[in-house]
Amino acid sequence: MVQWLAKIDQWVLFHPARWPRRELISRCAALSIVAAFLFGKVIQFDDFPQRFDIARRFYSAVRSSAGGPLYGPVAIKWLWGLKLSVWLLEALIYVGYIAAYLSRSRAVAVAEGFMETAFPLFVAGLPVVMAMSPYNLPQWLPFASQSHLAFYSLVMALILIGGLINLFGLLTLRRAFTIMTEARTLITGGLFRYVRHPLYTGHFIMFLGALLLRLHSYTLAMYGLFAAGQVLRAKIEERKLSAAFPQYQEYRQKTGMFFPKWNSS
Repeated sequence: MVQWLAKIDQWVLFHPARWPRRELISRCAALSIVAAFLFGKVIQFDDFPQRFDIARRFYSAVRSSAGGPLYGPVAIKWLWGLKLSVWLLEALIYVGYIAAYLSRSRAVAVAEGFMETAFPLFVAGLPVVMAMSPYNLPQWLPFASQSHLAFYSLVMALILIGGLINLFGLLTLRRAFTIMTEARTLITGGLFRYVRHPLYTGHFIMFLGALLLRLHSYTLAMYGLFAAGQVLRAKIEERKLSAAFPQYQEYRQKTGMFFPKWNSS
């Protein structure tokens, strides 16, 4: 395995420093992909979160065991409001990615080798594959279940909390943002004052909520692989940042990796 990795590490594909117009190509490719996701988010509005009139007709038709409407006007507005909030937040995150790619600074240390180039892209792509799996929450927690509203609210709360952490972290990181393992600018303000990888923290929470909406054996396995990959990815990034910025070690000692480090004193 080690010999195989050492061999492919020599390929030009995994050495962006050798690419002609590396920064321009990477920005254009990333912006095209994110813009496509944002466009898809806009055109899927009628499916999720749906226009309010569509949502109202759907939930008004759900009946309780006694035969009456299970969801009243307040519950329907609550459900639609949650869906709309998640949709808006996800759209804003895509806009944040676009802003980051447009404004990020030049790399001080470029990614090198498979684990710094292809591996981060693979890990970042796992949630996209998860999101393409069938939505199956109603199969194990039907709309007519009394606990459906409470559980759905919990799931939406996870997605909103994780998404907000991700968005605020992204807006702070902006100039240093990268998916491949590169050192651009050392960011220690905002959420980074307390956590070294707040975007990953947001991802763990946000995609846990997404997992619960599409809970299959293979999506559960993918989430576990994603979480393990993010931990390894963070460790590789920290080695890169430590080599590029001598002050990173002091910053690392004062902050937690994914959660704040509370001093006992």
